Amino acid sequence: MTFPVRVLLFAHLSRQVPEPEFAAEVPQGATVRDLARQLQQQQGLDLSGCMAAVNENYAAPDTALHAGDEVAFLPPVAGGSDIENEQEPGLTAVQVTAEPLSLAQAEAFLVRPRYGAQSYFVGTVRSPNKGQAVTLIQYEAYASMAEKVLREAADQARERFGGEDGDLAVYLAHRTGRLQPAEASIVIGVGSPHRRAALDAADWLIEHVKAVIPVWKLEELEDGQRWVEGVSPAETL
Repeated sequence: MTFPVRVLLFAHLSRQVPEPEFAAEVPQGATVRDLARQLQQQQGLDLSGCMAAVNENYAAPDTALHAGDEVAFLPPVAGGSDIENEQEPGLTAVQVTAEPLSLAQAEAFLVRPRYGAQSYFVGTVRSPNKGQAVTLIQYEAYASMAEKVLREAADQARERFGGEDGDLAVYLAHRTGRLQPAEASIVIGVGSPHRRAALDAADWLIEHVKAVIPVWKLEELEDGQRWVEGVSPAETL
């Protein structure tokens, strides 16, 4: 017997097949690794060194699959679908968007009477990179999972730096699409009653988010293209 799963491919993997999203039938008891081998045999996909996510959670290769699962195969992430901007009520605001990022929007969310400190980080497209001029970068994201990862990062920062009452506001926004040098690709902001917590939380978020968010970068150079080398926050195939 078999059952259906939904397969999603990102970055260079999506260029190896006609469609980056498709249905697949797998046998009962199949794991992520079994599905990967099946796709390699049926479609010639090279998934070596890639990670997997099942239903928007990073998953080990031996994770069992079930009918209706959404299985995404992810190259190492290089963080940072066009979706509507969304600010959540309360202490967390998350955006994954193709629209230009706004530091003023972060400030409007974070500046509150009880917060005596706000800390911000803005990351922009750099050129040159590795000695070559970059004309633009195309950012691709597993958008729904990226939002989930950002919310989890905000919760972790609150637990680490928000004190006993977790009083820390976090703003996280990441661009997708085609960006030119000097355009902002990520905005991170933290509001806190005290400056040390705001500074430490922002610094931790910068390092954490770029290592876990499912975002990939394709650099356009004067003489070609290259995918920016990423990292693997989960076990690979």
